[in-house]
Amino acid sequence: MSTLELHRHALRDGESDQQARIFQRNALLDALYPANRRLMYAAMSAQAPLADGVSIEPVHTPEVRGWWVRPENPLPRKTIFYVHGGGYHLGDARSYLNFVSHIAVKTRCAVFCVDYALAPEHRFPAAYDDVRRALSWFVDQDAAEYVAMGDSAGGGLVLATIDQQPVSGAALTSVVVYSPWTDLSNSGASFIDPGTHDPVFVPAVLKGLASSYLDGANALDPRASPLFGIPSQLPPLYIQVGSDELLLDDSLRYADGAAAKGHAVRLDIFDGMYHVFQRDVGVLDTASVALAQAAAFITASWSDGEPRDRLPHSDNTV
Repeated sequence: MSTLELHRHALRDGESDQQARIFQRNALLDALYPANRRLMYAAMSAQAPLADGVSIEPVHTPEVRGWWVRPENPLPRKTIFYVHGGGYHLGDARSYLNFVSHIAVKTRCAVFCVDYALAPEHRFPAAYDDVRRALSWFVDQDAAEYVAMGDSAGGGLVLATIDQQPVSGAALTSVVVYSPWTDLSNSGASFIDPGTHDPVFVPAVLKGLASSYLDGANALDPRASPLFGIPSQLPPLYIQVGSDELLLDDSLRYADGAAAKGHAVRLDIFDGMYHVFQRDVGVLDTASVALAQAAAFITASWSDGEPRDRLPHSDNTV
């Protein structure tokens, strides 16, 4: 039976001021790195404080690059696979470690944050192929169950690989994505509506990133735009998105489409929030609230948690 569980979160008192300070900080970082967008994005992504009691370990093999973030006394044989955002051109696992450390502590799980090839040096489907390859490695790392997570482009990559799970190894119990970019054709109503006042993006920026990454490939290819390839088999899915995003409808349409195929979906819309606000944990109150909600969802998806449908490591579809 399909379910679409929708939650709406009001803007909390004082958060307009918190957001103003965050945007001022980001403007200063932008001025500090005027000629290097990757350094600027890395500096912005690393602003969250490192959570207490975590250990960090790099991984660099022919198959995979990334970082493990482990909390003290992690749950046995339960892990999280995290794919960072950055519009397919920016971002890296190292700059996400502080943010990911909070996910590790709140879920009591070891989290692997994966690196993947970036455009324009590596065009579509390089990022997708790297994440697929890393996932095949990840599910054989002595875990019984795992959760797939990602934000923005990373959320899109997570959703694009759902129907291509490895046939052996750990079982996927749930998926959690923050503001996923699910449609590189940018056809959502919130994207084309001139009344959308996104404090982070203007349409031309996202159009340029999509065009550069695709390099002439079809924007409707599900490996690039998972909205157009929602699988027939899906574990419980949790999407968080801000109300003020150009990409709001990327979340709304995916949630509606997944529920229409009979999947269990929870969609949380945070009023007055911007793209991937969760990364500002430690500065923005609602970021902590959102991470706690995601952690509760993940905990409920484990085999010893509240009963939920799961996606086993199988190539069978329904």
